[in-house]
Amino acid sequence: MSTRAVILKNISANLLLQIVTAIGGFILPPLIIVTYGSATNGMLASIKQFIAYLTLLEAGIGAAAIVALYQALTSQDTQLRNRILNATQRFYRISGSLFAIGLLILAILFAWLTQKQISATLTFYMVLVMGAVNIMDFFFFGSYRALLTADQKTYIVSSVQAASILLNIVVCYYLIQSGYSILTVQIASSVILISKFCIYRGYVKHQYPDLKQPAADNEPYHLHQTWDAMTHQLTGLLIFSSPLVLITLFLSLKDASIYAVYALIFGAIKMALQSISQGMQAIFGHSLKTDFDHTKQNFCRYNRLFMCFLGWVYTCTGLLLAPFIQLYTVNMTDANYHQPLLAILFLLVGIIENSRIPSMIMIMAAGRYKQTKPQALIEAGINLVCSICFIQLWGISGILLAALLSFVYRSSEMLYYNCKHILFMPVIRPYLLWLLIFTAIAACISLGWQPVNHVKIATYLDWVKLSCITAVVAAIPFSLLLLLIYRRPIQ
Repeated sequence: MSTRAVILKNISANLLLQIVTAIGGFILPPLIIVTYGSATNGMLASIKQFIAYLTLLEAGIGAAAIVALYQALTSQDTQLRNRILNATQRFYRISGSLFAIGLLILAILFAWLTQKQISATLTFYMVLVMGAVNIMDFFFFGSYRALLTADQKTYIVSSVQAASILLNIVVCYYLIQSGYSILTVQIASSVILISKFCIYRGYVKHQYPDLKQPAADNEPYHLHQTWDAMTHQLTGLLIFSSPLVLITLFLSLKDASIYAVYALIFGAIKMALQSISQGMQAIFGHSLKTDFDHTKQNFCRYNRLFMCFLGWVYTCTGLLLAPFIQLYTVNMTDANYHQPLLAILFLLVGIIENSRIPSMIMIMAAGRYKQTKPQALIEAGINLVCSICFIQLWGISGILLAALLSFVYRSSEMLYYNCKHILFMPVIRPYLLWLLIFTAIAACISLGWQPVNHVKIATYLDWVKLSCITAVVAAIPFSLLLLLIYRRPIQ
């Protein structure tokens, strides 16, 4: 299969996954808030983030395995591939056992922390039920996911995940509408999401008939950079999961629900941006070892395409967010979800954060975990210290300001490192591209704000019509910009 075909399949499957995930994200939380209240929605969002912290026990294993597997797959060394997977599976089983213990402790602590706002018994069982999916992931799929990712077959993972999420949406919607308890809904959700691991296992066994992962191995493989990769995973999870944890601890579950609603919207946007990058890490990981000059040229074109797409997406977001929030939260009356300042801050954070995606993919493809570990720690330090200080002064807005400061540092540093130490190319043009795209976003939003917000929006159909018109108009300047810069030489 050609590289272009692989990219297309991975992008298409991942885009499908992001669309289905976004649909579920937009349908279920409002239904949960209206049916069970904002406190329950805040509880669910907070539990997800607390569980995300526990998945640090896996951090570094998959990333290190993927980098190691590039060599084995490129050279078609089946014995080396199986040794790497044996080592990976051993790590996952140990981590899974520790995760199960940590999950039980988390269930007890979180139930105690939130007992004044919601039933402690309910919270305890919700943590256990929601964490069951992760336990199964540790024991039955972690090493397989690393193999499929390294072998440029993430479209398999994305397709099965999309199907399970779609089924989950249908079942949960029915159960909530039928008046079942939130615990029953979550149990059904976990059962559906766990079932996908059987499909993954069957595919891998069929696709790789020579795959052997015995418990004992005469030649154990040592995964390199596991701890360095874990540091990156740790800092990333600390940055992206800490807001809801801090809001739960310092503010309230209702504030957590407000943050979760905005985070849901911008999370969907981030997934849309990541969809056009699906599979690129494996492709660059292979080509860096075989054709460096071609890799550098392809990366520059990919970066220009990505940044123009980012500009178009966030221009549309800036123009369409306010009317969407009004529609989306119209029945959410037990908390104030209409907060323009949060929308502006989320927009700025999203633009700066996602500008790093191309550079981050190349750093991961090159396996530069150890070399970039200090910068990741600095970013996490800036974010955590500023978050704890700012949340006392400005609440949720303080959390976003802290994120903005840390992202400005890390995103610009990633771009510099990628240009100077991986691709060995001038750094000035990528920085100028950032400046050009950011200026274009600001100009387009400024020019389109009045026309868009003077349109009366009463239904989702009205909003969809407005979105289509806005998307087409906003695409014009960024399409012209892409035509001008896409094939320009690197030097």
